[in-house]
Amino acid sequence: MKIMFAGRDNCFNRKFIAEMSVEHEIVCCLFLEPDRGTTLGRVKKIGKRVTKYGLIRAFDELAFHVFDRLFLRKREKEFYRNNPDFFIGNTELSCPVYNIKNIHDEKCLKMIKEIAPDIIFSICSHILFEKSLYKIPRLGTFVLHEGITPEYRGLHTCLWALMKREYQYVGYTVLKVNSQIDSGEILLQGQYNFNAKENYKAWSWVGHNALIYGLQDIIKSFRELERDGEFVPIKKENRPNYYYTWMRLSEFLFLYMKNYFFKEHKFQFFGVLKKIN
Repeated sequence: MKIMFAGRDNCFNRKFIAEMSVEHEIVCCLFLEPDRGTTLGRVKKIGKRVTKYGLIRAFDELAFHVFDRLFLRKREKEFYRNNPDFFIGNTELSCPVYNIKNIHDEKCLKMIKEIAPDIIFSICSHILFEKSLYKIPRLGTFVLHEGITPEYRGLHTCLWALMKREYQYVGYTVLKVNSQIDSGEILLQGQYNFNAKENYKAWSWVGHNALIYGLQDIIKSFRELERDGEFVPIKKENRPNYYYTWMRLSEFLFLYMKNYFFKEHKFQFFGVLKKIN
């Protein structure tokens, strides 16, 4: 299968791509949001949140990000050292690599059409793909989502599920992109098996590790898609459907105190789960 990757350029995505290339042909990588880590990029992102949600909510979101980095995830690097290939090393890729500012630019769309990938596969991107893009591949465009949909669509889904003690929704979902956010047909999804050291203080690690946990099944599902040319979507009927956005500090503190006073579940932010068949 000819796969075109579209997502951020980071060590996690590079390793994920390299692992997939063992079984599939990665024709090229389109690295998106090149200014995301810059000061200007961060200012633009905050500005968009202020415009969309107002100053008070945007400040509440920013306050959580600061709290998260300074206090909540300060031991995260200890987890990263347990899996340096995905979280520390910078894997070299054998396929062509392009840094893309606007994936919907006419020149970029023309290039994608000329390459003619069987699928476009995306991880870790805030870019909302438009129909002019996601309809190009023969078999469709797929996104690897951190969490179980439709119950946990959107952002920070691992943290939301952990703080709400809905551990069965910590996992991964492979979605076929459509016009709505995280609402496409489900190719594959699975729950994540925690270990005793993983909890809400390592929510980013848990979310990313869930994707690694599903890697081999994802590779297998794409192999089956290539063979059959289609797939039977996992049923979503009669399941809850919720969309989450960035966690706010006020919301985190509310959930934290709620868990604290709910004595029988006091800080039990871990558990053993099974895969969805």
